[in-house]
Amino acid sequence: MNNSIDNGVKLFELKKYHESLEIFQNLLKKKFKPSKEKIQTREFLKNLVLKDKNNFNLIAEVKKSSPSKGLICKNFDPIKIAIDYEKAGAKCLSVLTEKNYFGGNINYISQIKKSVNIPILRKDFIIDEWQIFESYYAGADCILLILAILNDKQLKNFYNLSNKLEMDVICEVHDEEELLRAIKLEVNCIGVNNRNLKTLSIDKNTFHLLSSKIPQKTIKICESGLTCNDDLKKFTKSGADAFLIGESLMRSNNIYEETQKIIKR
Repeated sequence: MNNSIDNGVKLFELKKYHESLEIFQNLLKKKFKPSKEKIQTREFLKNLVLKDKNNFNLIAEVKKSSPSKGLICKNFDPIKIAIDYEKAGAKCLSVLTEKNYFGGNINYISQIKKSVNIPILRKDFIIDEWQIFESYYAGADCILLILAILNDKQLKNFYNLSNKLEMDVICEVHDEEELLRAIKLEVNCIGVNNRNLKTLSIDKNTFHLLSSKIPQKTIKICESGLTCNDDLKKFTKSGADAFLIGESLMRSNNIYEETQKIIKR
């Protein structure tokens, strides 16, 4: 395991003040320029419930590196990757913006959005309201709220703020305790991450165990450890409405062809 992530969740809490300050400074320095006009968001979750006879519903991830695997994609061209994903049939995109562990950049969102027509999820460790405003002005259509790093008050406030800004939300859970918290808030989309954030290990049984406890009306997304078409078929039988896949596609020599292959029904 990469020691640089230390105890994961604790690290993100310790960095909260510095992360918030940096975001605020970025706003002041106008590293991205908020529009005075209302931002037009695309309907992220709606794309994930559209019935497609030919392909599984895929959220394709634009990711350069990860804490567990290090550098994933040497020739990283986020715009080309996003275009290939869309052409291959992805319903939505997930764009990593966290810099230290994933090699991301908030500016990738606006750059990619100019080049594709499908909605974009900002994937990052959201621990402050400033990041939600930043996501909105950067052009994100959806954000990820990770229950493992948020208390109930933060979760509710962040969720409601995102809805006011007309951004969709994926609430990510890793165990039954987190799932019950998400259900209590009556969220409309839950992502079950098969990866343990503390150990970074994958347990594909996580989705199988939790999916049956998720209300039927709630959109269910299966995340992490998905490497082949058979995985998607198997998790669909367990109730998955959509899949978030990054590493296995990013490592491919031909992202377009690999994406087509993995999402075909």
